[in-house]
This record gives sequence, structure tokens and C-alpha cells, in this order.
Amino acid sequence: MDLTVAPERLFLLEERLERDAIQARALEKRTSAVAGGLGGLLQRPKPDEIELTASQRRVEPFWHMSGHARYEYERNRTYSVPTSGPEVRSVNVHGTDYEVSAGQQKAAAGAFSLPLREHCVEELQRESFIDGRTGSPVPDGAAAITGPRTEITDPALLAADETIVVSPEQRASYVVRTLIQELTHPVQADELIDESVVVDATDLYYRPIWAFEFTWQGRDKRGVVEIDGITGNVRQSNALLPQIKGIVTNKEAWFDIGTDAVELIVPGGNIAIKVARVVVERNRRR
Repeated sequence: MDLTVAPERLFLLEERLERDAIQARALEKRTSAVAGGLGGLLQRPKPDEIELTASQRRVEPFWHMSGHARYEYERNRTYSVPTSGPEVRSVNVHGTDYEVSAGQQKAAAGAFSLPLREHCVEELQRESFIDGRTGSPVPDGAAAITGPRTEITDPALLAADETIVVSPEQRASYVVRTLIQELTHPVQADELIDESVVVDATDLYYRPIWAFEFTWQGRDKRGVVEIDGITGNVRQSNALLPQIKGIVTNKEAWFDIGTDAVELIVPGGNIAIKVARVVVERNRRR
């Protein structure tokens, strides 16, 4: 089987909401953020008792993988072909005579066995959006990547303006292997003409998330409101992410397909997958 992997690309999705609009949404949720777990209304703070004490911008990763596979093969089969009536005793097909077997019931048409060769073509397509941290599906991934984006050549640029970069725990090798598994399957063939898998996209996207920390003055109770800069969706958390200096932003660590992909094995298939030469050569130059 031949495997061709598209060049790795890294994208930063741009906010679709203005900074002020994002903060305004967070302010609307500040009361519930700091009053979580409090039951009575008398225990809930007034809006003017809540102060915005900190904010941060971070970018979170998700993968976009797509690919297609093509299987072309031939196989020998024998068809059982019914005749036009019980009176038929033999059939001539292109100069070859075939005896007819009698029908199972009286006065039923018989059938003859016709050996032939089938020419088969199977084509598969798959696309997936995978959370770079958890490996779970990203439901809005297809919609998210249609907006404005910037291709990033140096991952360090993601950390501009004190932005926190969340490194993907799920690397390219994992998501590519998962995609390949979905595109490969055994075929019943006597002669295999073409068996190829093409990974059309191995793209890592980063989406912006804004987090705002609010403090209930006099109670020392804190809460965090997070706003997705793409969708505007709101969620709550307990704390801001720590600002880690010197965080790893190594593209080669994220895109770890490399020459090791030559040794990938389809589970259960015992089929060695060869990476296209362009991929191997690209990794040699690194």
C-alpha cells in the first residue's frame, strides 16, 4: 500500500468578536461565576461587589484531518445464472457450452454456473476534527476553519502578546494513524491493481480563548469566565492557566510523522505502509 501525506500546516484562527464585546459577555456572567454553589438569593453578590481582577488570552489546538483511499482489484467468481424455463438443458455463451442444473422444484427453471472475473473499484473519503488535548471530536471544527486565519511558520509567534499556548497532547502521528485505520480495510482480490491512501490535510489549528477572573470583594471568592473567540460560547472554570515561561512550541514535536511513518502497520492487516518519497525527503532536510 502506498501512503501519501500532505505537508503539515499550522494555522491561527482570528477572533470573530471584538475584544470589548468578548469582555462584555464575560461581565454578564460574572455573578454566576463567583456565586457557584450558593443557593439562596441573599447569598449572591451584587454586580458592583464583583471586580475584574485578571484576564488572559490563550490558544487551544485542534486537528483537521482528511483523506481518501482507492482500491482497484480483480477477482474470480462463479455466478449462478437462471435460465428462461425448465426446458433449457444447456446454454452457449460466446462459444462455450454450459450444462444447466435442474430447478429444485418441478417445472421450475434451472440454472448454470458461469465463471467470470470481476473488476472492482472502491473509493473512500474521511474527514475529522480532533481536539488536540483530549482526542475527542470537535463538533464545530468545520465551521471554525471557514473564518479568517493566518498560517504560522514559527510556533513561537503563537505566544505573541503574552498569549498562553496550549501544546497538543495528541500528536500528528496519532491522528494520522486513526485516519488511516478508517481508510484501510482488507479486500477479497485475486489481483490487486491499485491500493493507495492519500492524507489530504494534516493541519493543526489554534483557536483563541479569553479568560476573565472575577473576585467577590470582601468574600475573597473567585471565579473565571471563559469566552471562545470564534463562537462566543461561554463557560466557567476555577482558575486561570498559569503563565509558563519557555513553553515548548516545537513544531517538529507536534508534527511527528517523520520517517517513522514508513514502519506504520495497519492493525490486523499486516500491511506495511510506505510513505511517499516527498515526505521522506522533506524530513531528511530538517
